[in-house]
Amino acid sequence: MKRVIMDTNVYGLIVVDLDRNKVKEALKKGLRVIVYGMPLIRKELRDTPKNIRAEGANLRNYLLSLYDEVTGNRTLKYLKEADSLATSYFSVYKELGGYASRDEIIKDIMIFACASMNSLDIVVSNDRKTMLSDKALHSYKIVNQIRKIRMPRFLSYEEFKREIK
Repeated sequence: MKRVIMDTNVYGLIVVDLDRNKVKEALKKGLRVIVYGMPLIRKELRDTPKNIRAEGANLRNYLLSLYDEVTGNRTLKYLKEADSLATSYFSVYKELGGYASRDEIIKDIMIFACASMNSLDIVVSNDRKTMLSDKALHSYKIVNQIRKIRMPRFLSYEEFKREIK
């Protein structure tokens, strides 16, 4: 059984996926994966404007409901070590020539830091601009090797879908 965290953007991808009911069922059953959440992700989902509708339903409520269903009570605790780890990732990212500002990338880096600190197996994201940029991935690898922290595997939403079926 793989321990997984899904980036905020993945919840939106599930909402627009024609196979969303199959995906939700596979995630709720937890046969192949156990999905973890964290307050940062739930807050980002909560920041969805209240007036947006998707398929006749309030998108914000749908996203929050989906998050609660698939994560259950499995919420990663915020660890001070994760903050230190995220700072190290960002420093190395900048040294490698990363262009995103701290404000643009810090949430993504924190998600990865928490996944690393909690020894999760997989991080699911389609965010190639910040979280999965070459420089960000290289910075995670360098810092995790130095600190002897196991590197979670990254999967795109489509790869993740194939893995849970």
